[in-house]
Amino acid sequence: MKKLKLICFCMFCFFPALCLKGQNVDFSVARDGNEVIYKVVNHGEKFVLLRETYVNLGTGSHLFIRCKKPDGKICDYILPVQNKQIIKVELGESYVRTIDISRYIPDGSIEKISAVASLSFRDEQGRYKIVRMEKEIP
Repeated sequence: MKKLKLICFCMFCFFPALCLKGQNVDFSVARDGNEVIYKVVNHGEKFVLLRETYVNLGTGSHLFIRCKKPDGKICDYILPVQNKQIIKVELGESYVRTIDISRYIPDGSIEKISAVASLSFRDEQGRYKIVRMEKEIP
């Protein structure tokens, strides 16, 4: 049973990382004042598709912001990072989006900012792969 758990753990945790290692894709998210810079860079041999299905915490590429209002109320916002459903990022190209978050912090403070990049590509055998990458701004 332990061996089965280890195999399942390896498949779900390490396999997506190995798939993208072959693609050589960088994903970063950074904050510059009231703006968040969301960036996907493709250094691989093929194109990758940045996917946005339905914007929620489970699927698609998105930006998540948690704010704390002066009255102590916690507010969560899920923001899109794309203006179309699929964006093709060719070899050597990047997708950069700057998102203004000033309207979410006029009277409160930002508790958490995180982002997800949902990428799809074809591997060496021509199989379709979907990989989810996550980043958080401390």
